[in-house]
Amino acid sequence: MDERPPADRPWPELPYEEFAPTMHLLHMSMQMVGKLMLLKPFEPQWANVVLRLTGRGLTTGPIPWKGGTFTVDADFRAHEVGVSTSWGTSGGLAYAPMSVAAWHDGFFSLLSQAGIAVTINEKPQELAAPILFPDDTAPRPYEAALVEAWFQALHTSAAVMQRYRACFAAKTPPIGFMWGSFDLRDIRLGGTALPTEPGAAYIDRNAMNEDQVMSGWWPGSPAYPRPAYYSFIHPRPDGIETVDPQPAAARWDAGLGEFVLDYDDVRAAGDPEAALLAFLDSAYEAGAQKAGWDPAWICPGRPEPASQREAS
Repeated sequence: MDERPPADRPWPELPYEEFAPTMHLLHMSMQMVGKLMLLKPFEPQWANVVLRLTGRGLTTGPIPWKGGTFTVDADFRAHEVGVSTSWGTSGGLAYAPMSVAAWHDGFFSLLSQAGIAVTINEKPQELAAPILFPDDTAPRPYEAALVEAWFQALHTSAAVMQRYRACFAAKTPPIGFMWGSFDLRDIRLGGTALPTEPGAAYIDRNAMNEDQVMSGWWPGSPAYPRPAYYSFIHPRPDGIETVDPQPAAARWDAGLGEFVLDYDDVRAAGDPEAALLAFLDSAYEAGAQKAGWDPAWICPGRPEPASQREAS
């Protein structure tokens, strides 16, 4: 791993094989935090449960509780999760090598001390072989340098995705972090309601009920063991797999059923931001054209950051 501070390496190295053991504890902890957001009123495409990026981590924002609110903030610089309430209580739980079960016990003790007696579904979501949080007692590492690299990659990716999002004139929820699938996502919605697919899981029934182009970044998984950017359109139009997205390193992945651009290919590009924007734009255009979306939804130009500074 590069030993320079994150500010000096906006596209940090993040080897999946090294990060995966730490990612398990991190992922499960964010699932526990994220499940608390189910206390919020439901919003289409699960917009109510998406964690938001802050300068230091991820936040739930205010969650309603008995006439007040509480907020959970994950700080990946101090490596702790904090709970604060509108009635004045606060506390924190530090990240360290431990089991998921130990983190679970510490986190719900922290909530209880703050006056929040809440329960969640203890089964992790969107995993091939989930282990109930209290039963996941195997020791798990927590490598702070890898977590900081992951968090920096989130921020760098989000900044580019915000520029991509700004050029869409139709409906698009804010960019956010999906704690179930552990990815940063952007959604562009086409406005057409879709029937529920037979046998669809509850999460998908409330996420894939409108035509959409979803793009994002994830740090890898057992099915795709390297960090990558992705983009797909739902429902999938005929012939989408024949399109060659930009840049040249991007491709259609038949196993995943979506366009993919490996994070390391972006890092290696002469202009990583331009390479990622080209991928997001070309993948969207491929799907939107084949699906017959209105071309007027894309604004005619994208101001450069320097131009925005000059205009202000």
